[in-house]
Amino acid sequence: MRGSGKEFTFFRGKLKLVQPEAHRVSVDLVLFLSKVRGVRRSSKVADLGAGFGFLSLVIAKKFGAKVFALERDGGMFRLLEENVKRNELSNLVFPVRCDVRRVDEFFKRGSFDVVVTNPPFFPHGKGDNLHSEGDTTLGDFLRASSYLLRDGGYLNLMIPSFRIYETFITLQPLNLPPRFMTLVYPKVSKPPKVTFITSIRNVPGPVHVDRPLIINTPEGRYTQEVEGVLEGLL
Repeated sequence: MRGSGKEFTFFRGKLKLVQPEAHRVSVDLVLFLSKVRGVRRSSKVADLGAGFGFLSLVIAKKFGAKVFALERDGGMFRLLEENVKRNELSNLVFPVRCDVRRVDEFFKRGSFDVVVTNPPFFPHGKGDNLHSEGDTTLGDFLRASSYLLRDGGYLNLMIPSFRIYETFITLQPLNLPPRFMTLVYPKVSKPPKVTFITSIRNVPGPVHVDRPLIINTPEGRYTQEVEGVLEGLL
């Protein structure tokens, strides 16, 4: 995979990553981690579509929880394994070469306390190969999440905001009622770009909508809230 040899550091050197050139860590992904709910030290976490392991590694470092990082792409999986070794987290992060449509071949139903996932953003036919659906859809990720989670388990999901309605109507019959939502805006003057949703399996109730999370000031700098997240996440 091109660009796989260069190491990047994050959080004042606390995390080391090798990233592919076409799929780098974004500020959205860091903010998503600040809104992940339900993770404790004793939690068993599944990261669906783990890529090169950013979410898995940070969750393991931040909470001390065991994370099973599921990824099917061969190139990404090799980077995932390499990043686990570079960060000396083989006792907490367990790479699994797995298609999310076949999680039942690897795990029993209800095996996890928490699922985190950042599925491909765009419906089939839009965007590049790394960011759009191919043979695996948003619905496949959500069905896998419902299968893996115990009752009362938390699904933490990052989606583009234009897919909120689609996501809500897909979650409901899977017994994953949305309970928390955060809309993320590039600037005050722009519409929301991404949305973070937390569902709790078989625990219905009202949806708590957080106050808007705004990434940049009108001058193009990170807002004070975002700077605080970037400084204090790990």
